[in-house]
Amino acid sequence: MTDNELVALLEEATGSALNEQAIKTLIDQRLSGALSAVQARRVSLGAQPAAKGLGSSRGFSHFLGEVRRCGLGQAPGSELVRVAGAEHRQLAPQKAKDLREGLTSAGGYLVAAEQAGEVLSLVNNFSAVKALCREVPMRSHQITFPTVSGGLTAYWVPEASDTASVDFDQADGHKPRSEAAFGQLAITAQVLAVKVVVSNQLLDDSDPGVDQVLMNLFAETIGQAFDLACLRGAGTALDPISGLDARIVTNALSAGSPFGFDDLAELIFKVYENAPHAASVPVLGHPKAEKALMKLKDGQGDYIYRQPGQPRAEGQSQPTVWGEPFLRDPNIAANLGAGANETRLYAGDFAASAFVGARQGLAVKTNPWAEPYFSYNQTCFLAEARLGFALSDEKRFAMLSGVPTA
Repeated sequence: MTDNELVALLEEATGSALNEQAIKTLIDQRLSGALSAVQARRVSLGAQPAAKGLGSSRGFSHFLGEVRRCGLGQAPGSELVRVAGAEHRQLAPQKAKDLREGLTSAGGYLVAAEQAGEVLSLVNNFSAVKALCREVPMRSHQITFPTVSGGLTAYWVPEASDTASVDFDQADGHKPRSEAAFGQLAITAQVLAVKVVVSNQLLDDSDPGVDQVLMNLFAETIGQAFDLACLRGAGTALDPISGLDARIVTNALSAGSPFGFDDLAELIFKVYENAPHAASVPVLGHPKAEKALMKLKDGQGDYIYRQPGQPRAEGQSQPTVWGEPFLRDPNIAANLGAGANETRLYAGDFAASAFVGARQGLAVKTNPWAEPYFSYNQTCFLAEARLGFALSDEKRFAMLSGVPTA
């Protein structure tokens, strides 16, 4: 749909000769009050004879309702709205393209569904922690798992003993009763958002397209913000996710002076003590910590850090430290200690004991009718993700502070 076709459609719906200023006035004055109180499709502003493929009536309210049904916007006074809804994804490709091009110059910009999917896959590129965890789909803002924390004990029972009674101990040949300890693991999805306002002239004239540039920036910004929350989140109102710094209590270790191989071994095996069947124990560190790890040697004088392809790291797609995967994460604090020259290392059974709740992946929203952007010929992009983070057992994780960065 071109701009001229859009104007012709509006003229048909209203029975008036319209230009760009008249359209703006019509939207701002005639619809602002009516559509802020009720649904656009329920407002009766007059009907015209049916047009091919567009139903039995063509009042202006019906047209605006169709715009909303396709996910292109809401009435004045509304907040931003999703632009890649299920209804739009069902449109024929050529129609989706028309809708996108036709409304760009009027203040709206359609983000196609396949572009949103591309950004979803990019989020993991900027979050080292998220890529390690088990992802749990969520249908509401919170999901709860029942857990068993222990309390059961197995006993050997002599032949022909009465196991129904609980009045005797094992020495008398009877099996004591065990009590299981049950609990709950709750994951709450929090909203993480980025807002950018762009002029429509820039959207129309930029090469490469500003929308494509924003897609990658949204993915990087949201991914790094979530990674930072998983590491250092405080669990407060404005920082709602509790990160590893706050959650790891049992195995909060400090490096010796000088920092050596024994410190790293202690970090890794504190995890294995509580997760003996873990497939691996990934180690996360800042690039400055990686430099220190590259200098460490084991008791036989061999370097414990291996790049992919080196001996004892053949077939590995990432570096290893003493056989465990190493992931560099620039979001880990590297200015700790009295001299601001220390960082931390994290290790854990992430695959089995760390959970990322995914209520909503990265979604980009916009609105062709929102003020004040419409009056200033601008488009507002809002990128949102709803994610949560939780550990099933903090003892299966360890944190080593005092790692030198110099």
